[in-house]
Amino acid sequence: MLKAFRFRIYPSECQKQWLIRNFGCVRFTYNHLLHARQASYKKTGVIDYTLTPASLKKEYLFLKEADSLALANAQLNLDRAFRNYFKGRAGFPKLKSKKNMWQSYTTNNQSHTIYLKGDQLKLPKQKELFKVNLHRPVEGKIRSATVSARYNEQFYVSLLCEVLPVDRSGSNKRIEIAYDPEKLVKTSFPVQIPVPPFDQTAKRLEIAKRKLVIKGKSAQQRKEPVYRAKNYQKQKRKVMDLYLKQKCQKEDYLEKISGLIIREYDYLFIEESPAHFTSADFSLYDWHKLLMKLQYKAKWYNKTVCLIDQKGFSSPFLGRSQKRERISRLSGF
Repeated sequence: MLKAFRFRIYPSECQKQWLIRNFGCVRFTYNHLLHARQASYKKTGVIDYTLTPASLKKEYLFLKEADSLALANAQLNLDRAFRNYFKGRAGFPKLKSKKNMWQSYTTNNQSHTIYLKGDQLKLPKQKELFKVNLHRPVEGKIRSATVSARYNEQFYVSLLCEVLPVDRSGSNKRIEIAYDPEKLVKTSFPVQIPVPPFDQTAKRLEIAKRKLVIKGKSAQQRKEPVYRAKNYQKQKRKVMDLYLKQKCQKEDYLEKISGLIIREYDYLFIEESPAHFTSADFSLYDWHKLLMKLQYKAKWYNKTVCLIDQKGFSSPFLGRSQKRERISRLSGF
């Protein structure tokens, strides 16, 4: 199976400039191919796939400095976007913008072109190794690497590895899990995971958003476009940082809960379709993300997940003897 390991990398100034140029070349290739296919589709009703990154290199020589596999992956991503569009799974592909907060490219490991040496990473087209914050060991064989950057300042790498499933079963312990709008999970056995201070981040975010509105009105009074107003852009950056912090706090909480439950219990009986709460700290979207994490981590470590329809029970944890009898029938234990 495939498993991704994401790390922060600290490139040198020269490496940083090369990564930024590589982002630009990948974006340039994607947009040119999209323009050509849009034109052929409008003219003939059929997409012309003859234009490739290799043919673009003949006209635009600066593309030769970029990672060729990254350009090829840009073409594959565009092909996938068109397939999703024609099958009704997504809208028509859009152009990529250099103004996006996140920029990224994906390259493949061919003949040991991507490898780790201590706390350093080798990437294709780069002789100098990248310094990596290896906060966890990398398992399996590296198949590809996705390099991403936030504002072209903070750089990350996600290593996609081919690993074998690990059998960590043996405790034969069971747990029942239901949706809780305040703590996300309600379990039959206590799970001690402290809830992050979401309220503090939310208050700071509301204050920052009010300041952003004020600075926007100030720019309008000066008859200055907001994209030129430096104070507005600085405040907008603070708002985006707080949104990211809020997202990371929730993601970290989901990872800790799912990891602890998977490590401690072999059989998970989870409420599949909980009731919707209009005002809740954790939405049903968060619940389904947790459910997704529990399912794929259960496959990694050979654990059993059984989804229970709430309609069969009067309450998540009432009628325990009858519920256990019903669960045993559903799961075959």
